[in-house]
Amino acid sequence: MSKKEHLTPSLENPFALKAELEFTVPGQIDYEPGLYEAALQAGHDLQQRPLKAAGIKAVQKQHEKKRMTIWERIQVLADAGTEPKVLYQNWGKNLDGASLVTAIVKVNGRDVAMYGHDFTVRAGSMDATNGTKLANLFQLAGKLGIPLVGMNDSAGAYIPAGVGGLDGYAEAFTALRKINGVVPSIMCMFGYNAGGGAYLPRQGSFVIQPNDTFFGLTGPGVVKSVLGEDVTADELGGPSVHSQSG
Repeated sequence: MSKKEHLTPSLENPFALKAELEFTVPGQIDYEPGLYEAALQAGHDLQQRPLKAAGIKAVQKQHEKKRMTIWERIQVLADAGTEPKVLYQNWGKNLDGASLVTAIVKVNGRDVAMYGHDFTVRAGSMDATNGTKLANLFQLAGKLGIPLVGMNDSAGAYIPAGVGGLDGYAEAFTALRKINGVVPSIMCMFGYNAGGGAYLPRQGSFVIQPNDTFFGLTGPGVVKSVLGEDVTADELGGPSVHSQSG
């Protein structure tokens, strides 16, 4: 019999609809919103869209794996009461760039450059747009002289993007190598990281990998189909493996 988890009672309904933010002119007693207010509302909705991209089902799947979403991880990393400065969110018709978040956050009162994969969108996979976002963040960290923290949770290159995914990684690799020795980069491993999702963090100054996480060139399924060998994810790319190899 497993012990029951202790739940903290709360009156907050997680499925309740939140009140929409209204954009009005201060001091107006009777006023009908016009084009200006509509534009403000549209801009606000666009900024909030990445936070709602996953939907309830995708967030639940992430939580069932005992993993946080990228937005929850940012809240844990950043100082309480501070708002992260999300640099930009590309959002094309194919969700270009949506699986990666780049931001400047406050950690112990100090500015820190941060990126994190959103595994609830395309399994955190990378396309060319993501590579440019990462490269811009790395260049900014080097220019400002601030530390870099990576929260890696990525399945690697976004296959439908074709060569664009690999090109994006090449751009990010180059930018990361240029700031090595200039500012420290701390790479934190979460979930299941394969392909480019393993190459990139390995090039950082420090790598932190907890239990029940993986990063490697490919997974046990491919090893079984190609080599006919049975191996677990932990034996292939778990912390016990990487702690021995350095």
